[in-house]
Amino acid sequence: MLLLAGLAACLVAGVLWLLLGRPPLPVAGPLKPGEVYDGIKIALAIVAGTGGAVALVVGYRRQYLTEVSETREHERAFTDRFGAAAEQLGADQPAARMAGAYAMARLADAWNQERQTCIDVLCGYLRMPFAPDPPAGEQAFADWRREREVRKTVLRLIAAHLRDGSTESWQGCDLDFTGAVFDEADFRGARFTGGEILFINAVFVGHGRDQVVFDEVEFAEGSHVYFRLAEFRGGHIRFDRATFSGGWVTFDHARFTGARVNFRDAAFTAGEVRFEGAEFTDGLVDFTGSAFTGADVNFGERHLATLHSAVPAARFTGGTVDLSRSAAFVRSPRFGLRTIPEGLLLPPGTGISDLS
Repeated sequence: MLLLAGLAACLVAGVLWLLLGRPPLPVAGPLKPGEVYDGIKIALAIVAGTGGAVALVVGYRRQYLTEVSETREHERAFTDRFGAAAEQLGADQPAARMAGAYAMARLADAWNQERQTCIDVLCGYLRMPFAPDPPAGEQAFADWRREREVRKTVLRLIAAHLRDGSTESWQGCDLDFTGAVFDEADFRGARFTGGEILFINAVFVGHGRDQVVFDEVEFAEGSHVYFRLAEFRGGHIRFDRATFSGGWVTFDHARFTGARVNFRDAAFTAGEVRFEGAEFTDGLVDFTGSAFTGADVNFGERHLATLHSAVPAARFTGGTVDLSRSAAFVRSPRFGLRTIPEGLLLPPGTGISDLS
């Protein structure tokens, strides 16, 4: 430290020497008391200034090292929490797995840098194999119900963070539900405002009064939501009063094989919604009261409120598609603008292309 101070003093003196110019050296004779006193004051000032500079440097260095150490401890604490939550999610006991889901969600709220990683873990849990139908056997059924409760908890945590007003919003994050089984879920009021939301190959099946609810959900600009190859095979799936205000939502090659899927009073105002190659073989798809005012809703050979495009048509080989009271149109270069009659109910075997 003393060596550093001495070097700094020499440096300051050299700078002053260069800036002020070399002072004239006395030719001869002893120094006067006043000159000695002035010299001492200058030397003390230089030493004091140098000491202050050194103190500042040392203080900054100490603060920097402290901050680095605190950051490392902070990150280590988050990493430890992540490991503990992941371990709980993999526990044998359903209660431990449920606690792990809450712990992972809290960590995602607090750890902005790795929020997406925490969300990926929760979605990954839902992608793990799960029987869509309850098994036979008392013990197997009990285990199935316990696991179902854990999965419902994970879905509730995710959905809660997609609604406006959430303490920490996960809107805009990616959600990968590829191949997941949904037999009861409530996304009511969620907003998909960005990121990729994957329901590819997901299975939607309800039991009794169980439902998968997307009521009042908004698919906004910047979001990409894929229901591609999803299977709606039972129960009640609702998109009532949902708003398609931008982004891209696809049900391409989805299979509606037994569920009732409602788009009642939905508003298709912007973006693109695609049903290309979708198969309707049973159940009911209900667009009662929905309005197509700006979105490109594509059912294959015919678009609703868009231009004709030669792509595989949606197939309606059974069940019913209800467009009652929909403000919908069919447009193509061949037939021009055609209004779908109010109260139209398409019988089994009817395709959108037959409207022309």
